[in-house]
Amino acid sequence: MYRSLTVQFDDGTVLAAGSSHELAIHVGDACVLQNGRILDFGRVQTLTETEGERVPDGAPVVLRRATLQDQTRHQENALHARMAMGVCLRQAEQHKLPLKIHQVRYSFDRSVLSISFLAEERVDYRQFLKDLSAELKTHIEMRQVGVRDVAARVGGLGWCGRALCCSTWMKRFDAVTVKMAKQQAVPLNPASISGHCGRLKCCLRFEQAAYRELARDLPEEGEEVETPEGRGIVTERDVLQGRLTVRVGENRLGVWKAHEVSLVHGGRRHRRAEGNGEEQEERVSAEEGP
Repeated sequence: MYRSLTVQFDDGTVLAAGSSHELAIHVGDACVLQNGRILDFGRVQTLTETEGERVPDGAPVVLRRATLQDQTRHQENALHARMAMGVCLRQAEQHKLPLKIHQVRYSFDRSVLSISFLAEERVDYRQFLKDLSAELKTHIEMRQVGVRDVAARVGGLGWCGRALCCSTWMKRFDAVTVKMAKQQAVPLNPASISGHCGRLKCCLRFEQAAYRELARDLPEEGEEVETPEGRGIVTERDVLQGRLTVRVGENRLGVWKAHEVSLVHGGRRHRRAEGNGEEQEERVSAEEGP
């Protein structure tokens, strides 16, 4: 048997690797691994026992738990990476490249320098790469990242007061849409729906399934319902509390629990026309969707 591991590097990237069953290593341990012809340094993120006699050919292999000498070498590499960052920034400015260098990292044996950068569009960095390799005398790998990757790396506290999900437990970024914010009645202003990265908050997706389930049996805004005080039009829904605000008559508003009102089948649906703010009315049957 052998062990399957995931190892995280300083720049936030995660690599799947393997190790022999006899190797004394645990989650959270620093380790040295062989990745092709390159030696690298990381920290064990997950570890599972796997059926099989040995690590598959070509897969990265964890060689050992990091010794004090290994950790000292890793600290030296971090110092060299900071110096290389200055060279990278100077070269990028000289070549007038429209990119923002986020992080540089040396492999454990300093044979490869990985550069993570932000760019709004495709960048031709071939000459930059050539000049930089000549100056630093090492092989260089460029990796374009997104603003969410940067936020995950930098970290911080969210609106909830807890550490950002992307910097703690999230493993991938799923699509988040403005429609989710609308369905959850979140004010559509950047301060309310944007995260630290400037994109839509990931928690909108986390909560979407709950809102969808709770809203499934609630009348839509604009639908006609029967209330204890007569018929009216739904003007607002509180999905989490299961309450409806209904306009009865011309100017009277009332709030009822969802089970206290019933949808008028074949009734009217009122909606506000886009642009002119005028309220329009249409007939809907019980079988028609919202």
